[in-house]
Amino acid sequence: MNKLHYISILLTALLWSACLKEGVFKKPYVGFAPIPLGDGWTISTPKAEQLDSLALDQVFRDVYADDATWMMKSLLVFRNGKLVAESYLKDEADRTTRAAVWSCTKQVTGIITGIAIDQGYIGGVKDSIGKHLPDYLDRHPDKKGITLEHLLTMSSGLAFYNGKAPDVLRQHKTDNSIDFILGLDQADPIGTRFHYNDGDPHLVSAIVQRATGFPLDAYGKKVLFDRIGFTNYEWVRYSDGVTIGAFGILTTPRELAKIGACVLDSGRYQGQQVIPLSWWHEMLSAHVENAHDDAAFGYYWWSIPAKDWYFMWGHGGQYVFLQPSKRLMVVATSLPQVEDDFALWYEDIVRIAEQVSAAAQ
Repeated sequence: MNKLHYISILLTALLWSACLKEGVFKKPYVGFAPIPLGDGWTISTPKAEQLDSLALDQVFRDVYADDATWMMKSLLVFRNGKLVAESYLKDEADRTTRAAVWSCTKQVTGIITGIAIDQGYIGGVKDSIGKHLPDYLDRHPDKKGITLEHLLTMSSGLAFYNGKAPDVLRQHKTDNSIDFILGLDQADPIGTRFHYNDGDPHLVSAIVQRATGFPLDAYGKKVLFDRIGFTNYEWVRYSDGVTIGAFGILTTPRELAKIGACVLDSGRYQGQQVIPLSWWHEMLSAHVENAHDDAAFGYYWWSIPAKDWYFMWGHGGQYVFLQPSKRLMVVATSLPQVEDDFALWYEDIVRIAEQVSAAAQ
């Protein structure tokens, strides 16, 4: 069976079972002490990292007691680059079992794109997509005005509607994913409106592949993953060989946190600059103000500038929240295929992150 078909069937089954919402959806709360796994994380305690242990315990108790967070699978807290608290609300196996993190993949795509620019494979964000995909632009000349920056800020104007248009990237409905996306109509003039979608990041993946000579996942392994010890993951490619740049990563909460930790430390890992500092600044900058409520959008990274939060955000409730001023990171994952009222809402995770922050002295 095709891997994409298998994932689609699996997640459909998860959605069906999640929507039943019967019985007990969380294990009894037994504390948040982390377990050493030899996965590169240093284990510490709230006291050692100047976190109020009682306040932190109350955050976890509230999450377990709140019916609005029934879909959550994990909650982890890191401070000063160390894991200080973690709990798996449904199954302890979620500690090491890979699951889809959906659009958190976009933030990883943003990082790798910046490294490709820094290494000279891509001239910069003002590059036209025609510079890297000229054969496609021959077939779709009306898209010649789209730049890499338009793709990184979701302003290409392409009529790619998540959940409404045929979801070719998940359901394998075309032989050439790039032709399909570039063949879509222009819903808006290029560069005029922020429109969150999965098509733009997939085009970025194709550009990085053409520029570097490696699919995005392979290039990312060399320049990012191997350097930060990110190992327990899978990154799915479409059948035409293009890595799915919008949602293709399956991993664990502790592995996903390694990406967050590198960003939290200004792009460094163990003192070495992994993400170019200039790109780190540009990536996190608010290029689209108020893209969602009080959240701004950078080069695929979200932020709440007024509160010093930067974050990764995936469908259904996959989040990595970073607060540089407190060297604090909060990771939450949820059932991978839930939406609307069944998803972990943005407002709920912001509230949880702020409660954790309040416990940090």
